[in-house]
Amino acid sequence: MTEALAALLVRSPNVVPANTLLVVIAGLILLAAIDVWREEVEDWAIAALLAIAVIGLHLEGILAQQWVGAVLAASVAFLIYLNLGQRGVLGGGDVKLSVVPAFVLGAANPLAGVWWIAGAILIHQALFVVIARTRRSREAIPHVPAMAAATLVSTFLFAPIM
Repeated sequence: MTEALAALLVRSPNVVPANTLLVVIAGLILLAAIDVWREEVEDWAIAALLAIAVIGLHLEGILAQQWVGAVLAASVAFLIYLNLGQRGVLGGGDVKLSVVPAFVLGAANPLAGVWWIAGAILIHQALFVVIARTRRSREAIPHVPAMAAATLVSTFLFAPIM
């Protein structure tokens, strides 16, 4: 058990999809701005970003085990976000979009993909607390900016072991 954990924490021989990560981060920042402005993310934009991510990972030549890590991280993210969406905490666009950063980070390192989920939710809650205190309001805030921030943080935090 400890050997498996140590293997996750040691720099892996996997291909690091740096270009795809940069493109996905740029796309998330753009979608975050749209989410703040319009308070929704269009399905076509999510599908386009996912297609770009899949094509980018393929072009960067990630290994077979990285595809497995990507799919597992994306599946975990989708299930957690689906649960939050069903409880009314997040919108449907957030649930669908959660797959993209988890997928790309999971391809780089499954630990990064899973950490991203916790990071996005924690950043969102921190923003909510700050905004609720400054505005004295309890209205919902967009979640995509937290997703973009968590993707940036995950990329830099896990870069040494990717």
